[in-house]
Amino acid sequence: MKSFVLLLVWSLPLVLAALTGRRYARWLLILAPIPALVAAAVVPAGTSVTLPWLLLGTELGVDETGRVFLWFSGLLWLIASLYAAGSMAGTSTATRFRVFFLLAMSGNLGLILAQDMVTFYLGFTLMGLAVYGLIAHAASQHARRAARRYLAWTIAGELVLFVAVVLLVAQNGGATAFSVLQANPPAGFAVLLLVIGFGIKLALPGLHFWLPPAYTVTPTPAVAVLSGAMIKAGLLGWLRFLPPGDGALAGWGQALMVAGIIGIFFGATIGLLQHRPRLLLGYSSISKMGVLTVGMGAALAWPAAAPALIGALAIYAAHHALVKGALFLGLGVVERGGLRPWILLGLGFLALVLAGAPFTSGALAKSVLVEGLPDPAQPLVALLAASALATTLLMARLLFLIWSQRGSVGSPPPATSITAWLILLALIAVFPFTVADAGQLWANLVPVSLGALLAGVTLLAARPLPARFALRDRHTEGRRLPLRTTRAIRQWAKAAQSRIAMWWSTGRSRRRSLRQTLRGRLIALRRSAAGQESWPLAGTLWLGIGGALLTAFISTV
Repeated sequence: MKSFVLLLVWSLPLVLAALTGRRYARWLLILAPIPALVAAAVVPAGTSVTLPWLLLGTELGVDETGRVFLWFSGLLWLIASLYAAGSMAGTSTATRFRVFFLLAMSGNLGLILAQDMVTFYLGFTLMGLAVYGLIAHAASQHARRAARRYLAWTIAGELVLFVAVVLLVAQNGGATAFSVLQANPPAGFAVLLLVIGFGIKLALPGLHFWLPPAYTVTPTPAVAVLSGAMIKAGLLGWLRFLPPGDGALAGWGQALMVAGIIGIFFGATIGLLQHRPRLLLGYSSISKMGVLTVGMGAALAWPAAAPALIGALAIYAAHHALVKGALFLGLGVVERGGLRPWILLGLGFLALVLAGAPFTSGALAKSVLVEGLPDPAQPLVALLAASALATTLLMARLLFLIWSQRGSVGSPPPATSITAWLILLALIAVFPFTVADAGQLWANLVPVSLGALLAGVTLLAARPLPARFALRDRHTEGRRLPLRTTRAIRQWAKAAQSRIAMWWSTGRSRRRSLRQTLRGRLIALRRSAAGQESWPLAGTLWLGIGGALLTAFISTV
C-alpha cells in the first residue's frame, strides 16, 4: 500500500493531465498533490519501491530530507491548485494551463522521491520543460520573450547535468543510486557541472537572467509554485548529488559560500531599485537563494556540522517556499481585484515573516540555521543578520509599491482563490508555534527593527513635510523651514539612488552592446560559413553529440 502511494505521487498528475479538457477538470487539479501529502504523513522514512523495468531501474523512496520537501511542496501545490480552480475558471486557455501545470507538478514531486540519478534527472527535466508552457501562457510578446530566455537557460542547465550524470555513472561502474555517492562522492569536473546545472535553477548571480522576466509574466498560481517549490529543486539536487559529510568537497563549499554571499547582497541591492512588485519579489528570491547557497557551502566546508545544517536548510526552504508562494498569491489578488485594507494587512504580515520578524517562521528558520553553524563559521551569523536587514528593506519597498497602486480596482477575485490564500496565511501563522521552542522565535529582533526604522525614516524623508512639523525661523515671522535632519536624509537618499541607478543603467547599456556585438558576429560567421545550410549542419552536430553521449551512458551500465 505504501509503495502504491509513492507511485501515485508522480503518476497521478500525469493521468489527470489527460483529463484536463473535461467540464470538471479544474477540480482535478486539487486531487493531484494529495498523494504527496499522504506519503509525507504516513510513509515511514526509509521506505522505497524499485521498478527495474523503468528506465535503467527506477527507485523511489522517502528519507527525512525528502519528507520535508514533500510536505511543503505538496502543500504549496495544493493551495496553488485551489487558487487556480477559481482564477483560471472560464478562460479559453485554461486547458492548456492545466496540462503544463500538472506536468510540472509531476516532475517536481517525482524528483523529490527519486533515489537514483536517472529518475531525478527525468523529473527535473520534465518540470523544467513544462514550466516553459506556464511562462508563455499569456501568449504576449513579452511572455514569449521571457519563455524563450527561460528555455535557453533550462536546456543549457539540463545538458550540463546530463553530462554530469554520465560522468558519475561511469565513475561508479554503472550504478545510478544516490547511495553510491555517499561512499564515492563526485570530484573534479563533475562537481563543477553540478554546481552550474543546479545553480541555474537556484538563480545564482550570473546564472539568474531567466528569473526576473519569468516572474513578471507567469500566471499567479504557477509563479507561486515556481518561486516557492520548484526553485528549491536546485538545493535538493545539491543535497542528493553532493552529499555533505566528506571533506573532499570542502573547497567547493567555500566557493559556494562566496557565491551565496554575492547572491544575498546582489539580489537585495537590485531589488531595491525595482518599480514593479513582481520584479522586486524575483530579486528577493535571488537573495534568499543566496542564503541557502551559503548554508549548503557551510555543510560541505564543515562535514561534522552537515547533519544539523541539512535539517536547517530543509526548514529554511520550507519557510521560504510557503511565504514566497503566499506573497505571489496575495499579489495576484491585488492585481485582479485591487488593494483592500484586509489584503494589505495580510501582505504586511507576510512581509514580516519573510524578513524573519520574531514569532514567525522566518525567526525559526534563522535560529535553526545559526544553531547548525560550527564555531569557525560564526562570522556568517553577522551575514545572516545583514540579510534580515536587507530583506526588511525589500519588504518595506514592496509594500510601498503595492500601496502606490491602490487606486486600481477591478472585479472581485473568486471566492475560491481568496479562500486558498487565507488558508495558506493561517498555516504560515501557526507553523512556527507547532515545531519551535520559545527561544527560537526571538531571532532577528535587532535587524528587523533597524530595517523597519530605516524604511520609516526614508519614507518620511521622501515625502513633503507636513506644516505642523515644520520649524519657524526666529528671524522671519511666519516663514517655515524644513527640519535640517530630514532635509539631509532626503539629499543623501536622492544622491545614493541616483548613483546606484546610474551604475545600473551604465552596466545594462554595456551588456546590451556586448550582446548585440556578439550576435552580429555570430550571424556574420553563420552566413559566411554555410548560409542557410548551417542550420541542418548544426542540427546534425547536436544530434551526433547527443547520440555519442547517450551511447557512452548506456555502455557504462
